[in-house]
Amino acid sequence: MAQKPLSVDHKIRNSRTLLLQLAEQRGLAGLLHGDSPQSFGTRYEVRRQLEAAARQKNLETIVSLASQQCGTDVGSEPDPDWLSHFLALAENIRHPAMQQFWASILSQEISRPGRCSVQALNCLTQMTQKDALLLQKASALGCHFGDDNLRLIFGYRQKALLQGLRQQKINLGKYRLPYAGLMQLFELGLLHQTELESGELTTLPPLKLVLGQHRLLLDPYRKGVRLLYYRFTATGNELAALMTEPAPADYLRELADLLSPLGRLEQTAG
Repeated sequence: MAQKPLSVDHKIRNSRTLLLQLAEQRGLAGLLHGDSPQSFGTRYEVRRQLEAAARQKNLETIVSLASQQCGTDVGSEPDPDWLSHFLALAENIRHPAMQQFWASILSQEISRPGRCSVQALNCLTQMTQKDALLLQKASALGCHFGDDNLRLIFGYRQKALLQGLRQQKINLGKYRLPYAGLMQLFELGLLHQTELESGELTTLPPLKLVLGQHRLLLDPYRKGVRLLYYRFTATGNELAALMTEPAPADYLRELADLLSPLGRLEQTAG
């Protein structure tokens, strides 16, 4: 005799229980318990007190986490308007991982005021934990060359007289940054959506790529090489600078393998 499908009913019960728990936490379970002796007005006041207490807890948690990150270096008082804006936004951050990130912003702003703009804070409020992880992955893969703008290299194009146009690309999805993740960063305004080409690489001076503590110096063998990349927006640059995840070793190897056929490649760290 075939067993009855129990998984659906089990899922419904779990969902209902979860909804009840969430409603009780937010002071919205009045009708879920049948007739309540309290009026809607009284229940509203209870909910408002719960929300106020939750906002206070969020801020105190973020300040406590920031205190753990602050060292003994000389700090400076942040701009008071920036701090007021920060607190008004941070009081609604409930997820522990995002609270940790907001705490990092506060501690770094005390160490060096002006590092994170109000525009970057506003963008951050629109980000989920998944979005923040995508940005963290993108920033770990990003590099600087030519100026201070962070770029995400994904390949190169080379024009040759006999071979025509040659193109090689890196699959960023291997490093937990699939194209769907790039699309999300585009929509958040953290990456420019257009695929860009660098200027043609020259031998003098050689190209210097900076990936965190790693340096790649490329002296091309021939002309016609252009790097393919996505460029971070101004807000993306600001928030990426707050990330601390290093470049993955396997990505550094693949990037070196990508570039080494193009010319003499030197690698340094530190």
